[in-house]
Amino acid sequence: MPAGVRARTRPGLDVGIPRAGLFLDRDGVLVEEVGYLHKVADLRLRKGAADLVRAANRAGVPVALVSNQSGIDRGMYGWDAWEQVEAEIDARLERHGAWLDARVACAFHPEHTRAWGAEHEYWRKPGPGMPLHAARLIGADPRLSWMVGDMASDVVAAKGAGFTGAVHVLSLHGQRDEALSQLNRGFLVRPAETMAEAHQILAEHGVFG
Repeated sequence: MPAGVRARTRPGLDVGIPRAGLFLDRDGVLVEEVGYLHKVADLRLRKGAADLVRAANRAGVPVALVSNQSGIDRGMYGWDAWEQVEAEIDARLERHGAWLDARVACAFHPEHTRAWGAEHEYWRKPGPGMPLHAARLIGADPRLSWMVGDMASDVVAAKGAGFTGAVHVLSLHGQRDEALSQLNRGFLVRPAETMAEAHQILAEHGVFG
């Protein structure tokens, strides 16, 4: 794993037989989109997100966060700020009886990462690097797994990682149509207005058993 990519797993995580996994983007999905979130004061869990994570936890489905964090290579904030935000996310999920099993974040950006190349492209979504690495960390079988994201890059990353499908939720990014175009390319994408609707879609597809 190159410098510029950070990965964390939940202490005591038990990785057994490969199983379905749930993969979430962070900004606009797990938390409200505010633009380069790096201050705890700006953090708000998106309505219904903790319920979705808790449902996966109770079903024994490991949950991983996979997030582009180009604000770091843009020089807007550092990894310390990222760590503080992630710790607060964990604390707020815990209050809802929920937890993340792993998280992977990537600082790369083609215009802001020095000597941008193929390795950077692999790790930054829409590359498949983060979801594939997260799948290994949590013991998930990509062929049984789903992504929930709010950008076309989330959908393309899920497809490249060999996932079953993706739920594309509406957020301030407003790229729903681009992501839905993947429906015509042999990959299952379902649109959702809210996290509650995303939860329902995943349930319908048997993600929670």
